[in-house]
Amino acid sequence: MATLRQFPISPMSRALLATVASACIVSATPALAQHAVLGTIIIQADRSPMQREQMGRSLTVIDAKQLEISKAPYIADVLRQVPGLAVSSSGSVGSLSQVRIRGGEANHTLVMIDGVIANSASDGDFDFGRLQIAEVERIEVLRGPQGAFWGSNAISGVINIVTKPGIRSGVRTTLGTEFGSDGTKMGSALLQYGQDNFTWSGSVTSRQTDGFNISSIGDEKDGAQHFDANFKFRADISPSVTLDGNLRYANTLAEGDNEASFGVLNDSGDTTRTSELLGSLGGRWTNEDASWFQTARFSANQVDQLFQGGAWGDSDATTRRYKGSYQLGHRFYTPDLLSAEHTITGGYDLTQETYKSSYDADMFTRSTHAFAGEYRGRFANQFYVTAAVRHDLNDRFEDFTSYSLSSAWQIPEAGTHLHASLGTGSSNPSFYEQFYGGSSTFTPNPNLRPEQSFAWDIGVEQSLFGGQLIVDATYFNQRLEDLIKTASSSGTSTVINLPGISTRQGLELTGTLDFLNGFVASASYTYTHARTADGEIEVRRPAHVGVVNLRYTLEDIPLTLHTSASFVGEAKDSDWSNGGLATIPAFTDLSAGLNYKVNENVEVYGRVTNILNTANQTVYGFNSPGRTFYVGAKASF
Repeated sequence: MATLRQFPISPMSRALLATVASACIVSATPALAQHAVLGTIIIQADRSPMQREQMGRSLTVIDAKQLEISKAPYIADVLRQVPGLAVSSSGSVGSLSQVRIRGGEANHTLVMIDGVIANSASDGDFDFGRLQIAEVERIEVLRGPQGAFWGSNAISGVINIVTKPGIRSGVRTTLGTEFGSDGTKMGSALLQYGQDNFTWSGSVTSRQTDGFNISSIGDEKDGAQHFDANFKFRADISPSVTLDGNLRYANTLAEGDNEASFGVLNDSGDTTRTSELLGSLGGRWTNEDASWFQTARFSANQVDQLFQGGAWGDSDATTRRYKGSYQLGHRFYTPDLLSAEHTITGGYDLTQETYKSSYDADMFTRSTHAFAGEYRGRFANQFYVTAAVRHDLNDRFEDFTSYSLSSAWQIPEAGTHLHASLGTGSSNPSFYEQFYGGSSTFTPNPNLRPEQSFAWDIGVEQSLFGGQLIVDATYFNQRLEDLIKTASSSGTSTVINLPGISTRQGLELTGTLDFLNGFVASASYTYTHARTADGEIEVRRPAHVGVVNLRYTLEDIPLTLHTSASFVGEAKDSDWSNGGLATIPAFTDLSAGLNYKVNENVEVYGRVTNILNTANQTVYGFNSPGRTFYVGAKASF
């Protein structure tokens, strides 16, 4: 059975933690006024929508309108603007792009695409460099540990990606194209169809670029080709039964360079081809008055990778994940007790993962049985509590119990939203770390223990001037035990569980100003302090990151102008030339664009990235693109 680890907490942290716990369990007074609705999210364990104001956790939602205005090509491009996130890319578009939330590791972020876990079981990461935006409807970023809801890999947060759905009636076709610097070409098509009780959508997007030289030597360009196809449907079988499903295929060919000595890249001809197939089929039942509900879902994910021309020769690897889940929930009311609404949900998950590489004749497998329970409470229409507990039965690791507690208070007539959360989580070792045999200088460690964490945050959101200005400040703190780290000796390396407690803490500040006359401004700043148990600075996690966005829509003509300025502070990264740490210099990135509506069906646009042509890196030794130009058009009919 699992044991709950005791994490040492400083006196200051203990006092702040007591404040969080109090905010999570103290009930509120009756409502004095109806508060504003902030929209809904669908990242919950039972897939039922939940109003944002009920969330005690820090949340950012990037909706369809924001995605349409930005015209960014990849998910990684918009995630750079989310507070608490650090994005690192190994070169050209299509290259490996990792996201770290609040100083956590890349495999501490769970990624969902239409309800399917998209992380690769091989390394635990998700490569955001292979997910285009053209087919995406919205992105939800939930910061803080979510292990009690989702299990392993959710100890820093969850990124939930929802693709475009069908429409309720008729047929709509959307075509898009784009051309730009470095020989970039893109084409996309989206078909949406629906009736009163059935909808479906299908999309394809193809992008290719000649790229640029990510190495600082030579002149060989590193390009990429990327193809995405997506299909989803929803059928209302009866007033109480809904069936839905989705299927996604992606294929990426990315050229790159391999690491060499003396802190530079070889200008080589490496290529990585990644093929991904994922999908799910699920259903939901509710009784006549919606007081009882059941959901069931089966999902699968396969990732195939072929590496050619690398430092260790050609190789390939295949990982698969199969997951079945079931939830039963009950919703009831206690009108005489703070006009409260309660929702209790219990569930069971079975997950199996497999890994096979060209370096080993064996296929490695592992499975997890999980039992979870969740409680949601709404009191006096202003105070909200969510609590959850989960027990994982692992066949290869020690069993683990995780819990989560969060609350929110929407203070009536004050425009104030208080939010706080705390919880635990774990992250299983990756198959690479346990079994990778592709290098004579690296020894895998099949006896690794899962990383375990305890984290909490507390914040306040304030609406001013009738909602025209909204500001939020959130402090976060995490203690991580059994951090998996590379240990080197005499030219060889392995991975170990680092003794002691690794720490992450920081501050997230955001603000949005809407003048209601077409001008919108937003800004965010994140301070992150991340250290290992032995005092080392965590790599690829800049201490300071800031973003300012401006958008103006002209009243007389359908023209929208937008610009973004981001500052990424100095960061440390591994220096493969000497086994130590190198410094990645700070940089500023300025981008701008315009979107013009020719008529109600046709839009043309242009954008410029890295206007200042600033030399910058987010991974040591891997250059990022310089100034680039793009023009495109989109038509719907």
